[in-house]
Amino acid sequence: MDDLLKNRDLLKKYDIPADDYTDYPHKRNWSESMGAEEYRQALKKCFSDKNHAPSLLYVHVPFCPKLCFYCLCHKEITSDYSTILDHFDNYLSLEIKMLHHFFEENSLRPNFKEIFIGGGSPTMLKENEFDRLIGLLRLFCDIPKLNRFCIEIDPRTCSPDRLRYYHRKGVTTISIGVQDLDEKVQKAVNRVQPAEMIEQLLAPDIRKMFNSVNFDFLVGLPLQTEASIQKTMEKTIALSPDRISLCHFNYTTQYYPHMEKLKDLIPDFFERKRIFAKAVEILIHNGYVRTGFEHFAKPADIVARSVNDNKATYTSLGVISGECQNVVAAGRSGHGIIGNDYLFQNYYEQERYADALSKNKFPIYRGIKLNEDDMLRRDIIKRLRTYFVLEIAPIQNRISLPFRDYFRREFEMLPVFAKDGLVILADDKITITETGKYFASLIAGIFDRYLRPSIASQITDLNRHG
Repeated sequence: MDDLLKNRDLLKKYDIPADDYTDYPHKRNWSESMGAEEYRQALKKCFSDKNHAPSLLYVHVPFCPKLCFYCLCHKEITSDYSTILDHFDNYLSLEIKMLHHFFEENSLRPNFKEIFIGGGSPTMLKENEFDRLIGLLRLFCDIPKLNRFCIEIDPRTCSPDRLRYYHRKGVTTISIGVQDLDEKVQKAVNRVQPAEMIEQLLAPDIRKMFNSVNFDFLVGLPLQTEASIQKTMEKTIALSPDRISLCHFNYTTQYYPHMEKLKDLIPDFFERKRIFAKAVEILIHNGYVRTGFEHFAKPADIVARSVNDNKATYTSLGVISGECQNVVAAGRSGHGIIGNDYLFQNYYEQERYADALSKNKFPIYRGIKLNEDDMLRRDIIKRLRTYFVLEIAPIQNRISLPFRDYFRREFEMLPVFAKDGLVILADDKITITETGKYFASLIAGIFDRYLRPSIASQITDLNRHG
C-alpha cells in the first residue's frame, strides 16, 4: 500500500467533499426552464434521418422491496405489486409509447445499439410485465442485434430461473448490486444477501448466457474495515465478475434523512481511503485492470479494451465503452444526454410525472444546454477521472488563449496537489500519480466552472497555508 496512505495527517488534509461527475455540469446547475419543449427540439436536432450516431435507451423502474440505508437513488419502497403494475400500465408504458410516437411523426431514426434497465430494482417486474416491456422496446430496435442489453439485478428479488428467462428475452449483460459481502455490514445497511445467494445466481450454465457480469460495491459503509473488505474482495475474486465498481458511499443526511442512523458506524476519511486502497490492491493483484477512478475489469472485457483503445468514457452508468453518444431516458428521475450539448432529467415526483403525461407532454423536470466552455471542461474532467492524464495539446487546439491563461484559476489551485505528490505538472500534460488516483474526483473537480465556493475556498486555503 502506498506510503502516503499511512500518513493520517496528510490524508485528513484532503478530507474535502467532491462531486462524482457522472454528469457535468452537476444537476444542481441545471434549470427548470429547460422543459418538455426544449427536449422535443433537442431530440429533433439530434435524431435527424442523417444522424446515425449510436444511442442507448435507459429505462428506470423506481421500485424496491426494502430501504437500503445507504441508498441515494430515486426509489419507492413497496411490497404491493398493484402499485408497480399501475405505474407500468398507466405511466411508464405511456411515456415509452409517447417517445416512439414522437420519433415516428417527426421521421426521426435513432440508432439504438444498447439498452439499460435500471432502478430501483427492475427485477421486481414480474415476467408478464417484462414481456410487455420487451414488446415496447422492440418499437425502437431489433433486440437480437443490440451490442448490449443490460439489466440491474437485485439478488433478493431474482432467481436462477429468472436469469435464464432474461437471457431468452435478449439480455446480454447483468449488473448485480452487491455493495458488500460481510454479514455485519449487510445487516447495518438493511440489505442482507449472503455470498451464497449470488453464487447460486451465477451457476456455470447461467454464466455462459451473459457476455459480462458486473458487481457494484460501496466503500465506506458502516462497520466496514480493511479486514472485512479484504474478505469481501477475496470472495469476489472467487465469484469472478467481469467488471467491478467500487463507488464511495456518500453520507448525505440533508437529502436522505434515513442515513442518520448510520452516523456512528461509518469509517472516517482516513479509514475509507485505506479500505478503498486494500480493495484496489487485491483486485490488481488478481489480474483486474483499472478502467477509471473506481472501476475495474478483466483485461478481455470490452470496457478494458476500450480504455486501451482510448475510447472509453465515464457516465452515470459507470465507465462504458464509449460507443453510444446519446442516452434517451424513460421513467421517473431518468436522465439522458442528447447530442453533445443537451442534458435532461425527468420529474422525481409521481404527481408531476403523471400530470405531464396526462397532458401528452414529456415529463421533463430540468435540463441544461452546454456551451463550448462546458463541453471543454466536461471532457477534461471525464478524461482525468478515466485515464488520469490530460494531454494539453488537444485542449489547446480548442481554445484561443494559452492553456495556462485560459485555466488561470485552476493553476492557482493545482500546486498544492503537486507539492504533495498527487499530480505532476509538465508543459505538455497533467498527470495524476498513483497516490493521486485516490483523490481523482477532487483533482478533476478543479476544472469545474461551477465548483462550489466552499470547496474552492478549502483548496485555496491549502495552497495558501501549504
